[in-house]
Amino acid sequence: QNHPPEEIAEALRIFQKVTNLQISGKLDSATLAMMNKPRCGLQDSFNNRSLKYRVLGKTRLAIQSAFKYWSDVSPLKFKELQQGRADIKISFHRKDKTFLISSGIVHFDNDEVWTEGKSSGSNLRIVAAHEIGHALGLGHSQYYSALMGPVYNGYRSDFKLHPDDIQGIQALYGKPEKTPPSRNPSQLLPGVIPDPCKASVDAIMLGPLRKTYVFSGQYVWTLSSSGYNTPILISALWKELPGSLNAAVHSQRTSKSYFLKEDKVWRYTGFKLDQGFPKRLANIPADIDSALYFNKNKQLVFFKGSGYWQWDEIGTTDFSSYPKPIGKLFHGAPSNPNAAFTWTNGHIYLFKGTQYWRVNQNHQAVEKAYPLNTPPEATGDSTQTSSCTMIQYKNCV
Repeated sequence: QNHPPEEIAEALRIFQKVTNLQISGKLDSATLAMMNKPRCGLQDSFNNRSLKYRVLGKTRLAIQSAFKYWSDVSPLKFKELQQGRADIKISFHRKDKTFLISSGIVHFDNDEVWTEGKSSGSNLRIVAAHEIGHALGLGHSQYYSALMGPVYNGYRSDFKLHPDDIQGIQALYGKPEKTPPSRNPSQLLPGVIPDPCKASVDAIMLGPLRKTYVFSGQYVWTLSSSGYNTPILISALWKELPGSLNAAVHSQRTSKSYFLKEDKVWRYTGFKLDQGFPKRLANIPADIDSALYFNKNKQLVFFKGSGYWQWDEIGTTDFSSYPKPIGKLFHGAPSNPNAAFTWTNGHIYLFKGTQYWRVNQNHQAVEKAYPLNTPPEATGDSTQTSSCTMIQYKNCV
């Protein structure tokens, strides 16, 4: 398919931005070299809970055991295929490194000494479980003893998933139908886990893996129109990220996630903190109320009080003209929205207290039926936005 030169240049500028290359919009040697590097499929995930896999040669028992680690602590179910199309393909090749390709293919070095029950060589079961974790959407853990730690720690006869591994997979896919008592994430987290229907919300975003993340205090949970998953610590997903955030926003243009607290900003690629962050905010005021990604112009919007600021990640932004009145951007929108995001249906939602507003992006105006209210019994607090406020609009999306 042929694309106009300006679209190709824009795509190159975005690629150069997110890979920390000099932004030129041209296919130079540095950009081409970066494109040729193997990528880890950390942004891949699966909407289905029943996945098929194929093992192309080699022993199957170790691979079956590797998948079982994840199915034991999540609602995922895996079925091995002898032929046909699979969601995850596992193969062995000579003179290759173990790595994951984003298409769901896991290669292993056939020249490696793969063992089981021995401290020598590399344990295929454990290494495979690690790579399958990447295929399912998990990044590296900050805990070196975790399966998803960045370094292979060798064979252990009593090997089992680390609490951080379990928290990560359940944040993406939820708990199993019957959670093993010894692996209940509620027993692994310190402090009181918030009730999504009662806890006040600090921020909400449509983020990595196209999932909706809700932040409250030190915790985060994923939300859908049918309900929510068990809250886990924010640091279980985004290492080094503090709690009690002011705002969170994910750019669909660059696949970067931005988290703001007081006068600092943290930027992540997937679930990994970008080098050089956190940084002090420049041009955007401290303690903002909320933020969102505006699909119409591919810019990030930040709200504080009755004003807003727009930022172009790739191009140049003249901040001297900001702040501007929120009503000039979205007619009928409230001031001080304490949560905001763009949903998968293309609509923008703004939250304040127990009310929410739906904005039509094309008209840039609040729709006639809004704001809508949450029944008082949902939160017991008429001043706070909760997940129940958000779940209420499930029939409207």
